[in-house]
Amino acid sequence: MTSCLVCGCGTPLTQPARNKPAYVQLKLPRTVSGVQRCAALAGRKSRSGSKRSRNETLSVSCAASPGALSPEDQAINEQIDKAARMLNSMMEEIHQEAFVSGAVSEVTGQAPEVTEAEAIRKAVASRMDQLDEAFLMALGAYIGAAEEQGDKALAGRLSRIQQQVLQDVSKRLPPEMQILDIVLRLLSRNERMSVLRQAASGQGGDDVPPCDIKRVRGAALQLVSDMEEKDAIPDRRLLARLCIAREEIAEVVAEQQYANRSGSTQDMYENNMALHNQSVPKASIAFLKELLTMSDEAKRKAFLQKAFREEFEPGAQSQKADSQHASSSSVRPGSFLTCVTATQVQMQSMKGAESTLAKLETIRREALQALQSIAA
Repeated sequence: MTSCLVCGCGTPLTQPARNKPAYVQLKLPRTVSGVQRCAALAGRKSRSGSKRSRNETLSVSCAASPGALSPEDQAINEQIDKAARMLNSMMEEIHQEAFVSGAVSEVTGQAPEVTEAEAIRKAVASRMDQLDEAFLMALGAYIGAAEEQGDKALAGRLSRIQQQVLQDVSKRLPPEMQILDIVLRLLSRNERMSVLRQAASGQGGDDVPPCDIKRVRGAALQLVSDMEEKDAIPDRRLLARLCIAREEIAEVVAEQQYANRSGSTQDMYENNMALHNQSVPKASIAFLKELLTMSDEAKRKAFLQKAFREEFEPGAQSQKADSQHASSSSVRPGSFLTCVTATQVQMQSMKGAESTLAKLETIRREALQALQSIAA
């Protein structure tokens, strides 16, 4: 088995690190939990070997015998090991750059020419074409392993590498994905709406690239749809943020059209509906009907929270006696909001529908509040 050290400078670990706290050797632990995280993110269970010492450096070979793994598991392990080798190489380069600069600084008494942040930027930039999803999964796993072992120095440096990778990846995305990435990171509605309006107007400066807001809308629609088509939602917080962003993008698109042609409220509703031009699952329709019959606000809010936080089939309890009529799918927040909007549009032209429209808007706002609590 081959083990690799992060630092290649030859400085013994026992040597005092006086005046150089940022440039000490850092080791990457290869713990069972770390490997299991990588494998779990890849959608498989880890079949690695026995638990290793907490101070062991990152091994570049699989713990389990190749013959004991299925071809799929072996391929996953190979991806993890490739990512680990890349990370070791990056850590070694960062350490050497920062260590040499720090040593020169100590001798000359001047500020170091290369800071750790600059060394990280350089190391990431030189490998951007090689940094794939497996690398990010492995990086996240080793950050978790370092945190579990209480190695704050290692976890901190790995986290800074992760931030730099994500920042550089974001810059390479199409403008609409860059805008969506910015919006998803903001917890304040006012800040999100400000970014969207700046992007739509082209007045965002260097921080907010100009973009056709309808393309941002398309990206959000696709991402929500892709997540909700899965049998199980992998990240409900992310889905909640995407659904909120989708609704807010709809508002900005409606604002643009309303301002450009002095449209009516009906135009705004129709534009909002066009934003969600897709079929509505039966589960969402059934859930909306159930909520419309509830006069108890607290009960409605509790149902919305339950439906968005877990797999929830409307009317499941009452359907136990008759399994033939049981719902075959769970409620999804994006599809549910689409259902509410579609119903609002259809009822706009109906006479005497004012009270129902008011309740639909109340339910829509309560649904967004539920998503906001999940997204926080």
